[in-house]
Amino acid sequence: MRFKVSLKKNGKEFDEVVIANNKKEAMEVALKNNPEAQALNSNWTFKI
Repeated sequence: MRFKVSLKKNGKEFDEVVIANNKKEAMEVALKNNPEAQALNSNWTFKI
């Protein structure tokens, strides 16, 4: 599934779209890609 993870780094918020099996895994993948960021939220999304 595709998840949009909201991240915060240096006072700026941004989103990253990752492919994972569940919300927890999506947040882990996003944090591996951005180790200094803080994960705020993860939501299922789809491609239009």
